[in-house]
Amino acid sequence: MKQEAPFVDFAELKKLIAAGQVDHVLQALIQFIEGADTKMTTEIYLTSARFRKLELEKRRGEISNKDYSTEFNSVTLTLLEVINALSQLDSAMFSGQPSRAETREEIDRLSQEFAETNSMKSVLSELRMKIHIARKIAAKLVLWPDLIGEFKGTSDPAMICAISRKVKMVPDVQDLDVLVSVIPHAQSNISKGFITNAIAELIYSGQLRLGDDITIREMLDELGKEGDKVLIENVERVEALLDFLTGKIR
Repeated sequence: MKQEAPFVDFAELKKLIAAGQVDHVLQALIQFIEGADTKMTTEIYLTSARFRKLELEKRRGEISNKDYSTEFNSVTLTLLEVINALSQLDSAMFSGQPSRAETREEIDRLSQEFAETNSMKSVLSELRMKIHIARKIAAKLVLWPDLIGEFKGTSDPAMICAISRKVKMVPDVQDLDVLVSVIPHAQSNISKGFITNAIAELIYSGQLRLGDDITIREMLDELGKEGDKVLIENVERVEALLDFLTGKIR
């Protein structure tokens, strides 16, 4: 028998967010999703983990007030989005899906937010924000996968990360050409890391076509150039995976 989700007053949770009581809101949402069948579970847990790290850095004095405020506001906006989604669970949650044009506008806005994180003083905060924003864009690309083609060859770091994240979430070998096209513009370790992880998921998915392994080896060679230690180790891991699954290692 399906467990009944506990009652949650979503309007009250919004008031708590306005009062800055994010911790209480997270506790209530975690309690709710433990007894509910909802696709928002991962988002809630990730947001909770992100908030814990942020508060820890604040207590340790490892983050500036400005960067803390930026991340805190982002957490509260995410929680408001989650609450709005959960409040519609009983009334066809996905019936109000934004149009393609609206989705494209939202992607452009998030891409701008991604660029603005470059001014953050805390490297960890900047990294977390970039990953968070890329995940949000990727979720929209999952709903509108045909939008990916519009960004073929893009030099926008936000879209490079988001497209790669989408492929990791929903691997489709048809997106390989787009990944190839953005590699020359992937300048940062984070962008290259996103692409590397996407390639790994494509390999695991078992969709590779004849000749794709050659293409992927060339991609990995390029991604590993001038990368940091973490990126190089990740590239080597994916190369070993490709070798194993294509029969080079027996």
